[in-house]
Amino acid sequence: MTDILAVYDKEHVEYEDPNFRMKIWTIHHPSQAFDQYGPWHYHEEVEWITVLSGTMTMETTHAAYTLQGGDVAMLGSYELHRSHKYGHTPLIYLVCHVDMSAFMDPSLLTYLAAFTGRSANVTLLNEALQKYPLSRQAIHELLHHMHRDITAKQRGYEFAVNASLKKLLHTLIQVDDEEIIQPMDPQLAIKLRPALTYIEQQLEGSCQITDISGKLNYNSSYFAKLFKKGMGMTFTSYVQMRRMKRAERLLLTEAWSVTEISARVGFTSPAQFYQLFKRHFGCSPKQFVERRQVKSSSAQTDTAPASSRSFP
Repeated sequence: MTDILAVYDKEHVEYEDPNFRMKIWTIHHPSQAFDQYGPWHYHEEVEWITVLSGTMTMETTHAAYTLQGGDVAMLGSYELHRSHKYGHTPLIYLVCHVDMSAFMDPSLLTYLAAFTGRSANVTLLNEALQKYPLSRQAIHELLHHMHRDITAKQRGYEFAVNASLKKLLHTLIQVDDEEIIQPMDPQLAIKLRPALTYIEQQLEGSCQITDISGKLNYNSSYFAKLFKKGMGMTFTSYVQMRRMKRAERLLLTEAWSVTEISARVGFTSPAQFYQLFKRHFGCSPKQFVERRQVKSSSAQTDTAPASSRSFP
């Protein structure tokens, strides 16, 4: 590999529905061959790619995978990657981005760090899938079902997509002979569960690691390490994520000002809330609401716009 890995972009994924943080769409490449890879990039979301026709290579900093019709590849959160189209035949594939934290209910939080790639190298699951063609086909079909359901948006489609995603994750566990995906240690989960409950209760006010570690009778430094080991992120990052999740819900369900909402998610400074929100969502709270309103009334399309990027 001769490329300079420092040249890369963090891609912001804009969801059609902020309350349903999954984006799945079709990308069509023209027939001509490409001599170069697309740019290195990464994103916070977990990504799945499944090829419908043609040939492409998906490369990470650790491995490269040649994908043809029916093949599937998985990329963990913040996994640096790029792709390359081969040959003169058209390349068509599905891309699925998922904010795993939005789909992991409390009963599944023990798997969050593993399935985002924070506590496991989920790229290795691509090698496992090569050994199990039936499971690879099952994931290929599940991605198709998710794309169909999220495009059609029939009444109750959220349940169908959720069910397909959970089935996809379960399929990955079934082929995981090396036990790459490990849930949080049960004893660690027992220790952290009260902390997660406390965080949810304190999002409107002060939520400091010294307070919560004291309530659980832990040294704050020890608890910080314990929390990061179990959740795959720091205590501060987790609290910020939960506050942003609550903020997006309040913006779409309450007729409150940004100042009121910032206070409801624990910020004494609206400016600080505004800054974090923009960093998290890539837009201001007002733009966030406006985009949601526009997209709710817009016609849906099956393929990425021509102006969209042409790499996964």
